[in-house]
Amino acid sequence: MPYVTPVASWCSRTVGVLYRCFLEARPAVQGIFLLRFLTGASFAGTLSAGGAVNFSLWGGAALWICATLSVYILNGVMDVEEDRINGSSRPVASGKLSVAQATWVTAGLAVLSVVGSFALGSLMVLSVVVLLALGWLYSGPPLYLKRSPTGWAILGIIVALITYNAGRIANEGEGDFLSFLVFAMVMALWLGIVSQMKDLSDIEGDKQAGRRSGPVVWGEDVARLVFSGAALSLGGGYILLAALFAPSLLIPSFVLATGAVALAVVTLGPWSRGDKSRRRRPYKVFMFAQYGANLAVIIC
Repeated sequence: MPYVTPVASWCSRTVGVLYRCFLEARPAVQGIFLLRFLTGASFAGTLSAGGAVNFSLWGGAALWICATLSVYILNGVMDVEEDRINGSSRPVASGKLSVAQATWVTAGLAVLSVVGSFALGSLMVLSVVVLLALGWLYSGPPLYLKRSPTGWAILGIIVALITYNAGRIANEGEGDFLSFLVFAMVMALWLGIVSQMKDLSDIEGDKQAGRRSGPVVWGEDVARLVFSGAALSLGGGYILLAALFAPSLLIPSFVLATGAVALAVVTLGPWSRGDKSRRRRPYKVFMFAQYGANLAVIIC
């Protein structure tokens, strides 16, 4: 069987490329996108179809992740210069994944997500197309929204809202729209504003690449105060909104508020200053907080 070895070798290389693309797309970020989608779906009803597999929901989730993978691999390609300056170990920046390979996978996932979404209706098609378009505007010309805190805030808010709503669409339910709106708006603001804490570890590379991130524009100390204040305001505001309009969200609101306090303590204290690893700690707390807030909605 002379073709066994070449075929096996091709399969091995392909799997390796796909795995490195997955790493480039940041598994923790892909996980939170899936969780947002499922949390949005939970407001429309249960995550199963009477004990059976809910193909609309899980098919939609799979297509959504194809789209977000495409967006984040593209971001790695477009950010390769500053990622190398900042000493990133991600596959594209480190040379383990070529730009050409990443580009082909990005295009393939984008096409797959759009074509597949036609099976779920026009609203899902529109949602996927908008997500992909926003991903391009974030990383590429003409806007390069990643280069300014305002651009990323606006984009992050919109992306979170359409992700939560895409979950509701895929689950084909009604549910409590007011509770959904309160939760989605708070978590969208959390993503759009507080997520910019990730820039605290990349100040030097952002300066050299011409990015006007919060820490570059305002200075590091002011940025720490702004992001901490935003987190605490959202945590407290969420509790108030839940108490007034959506009592079912009180437990998730306390989860986010606890995360906001922990984030402010880490960000303003000495634990997030020094080398790159320590400067990433505020962003890690941000991620834990949003994972907890979303899971609390599904569980409670």
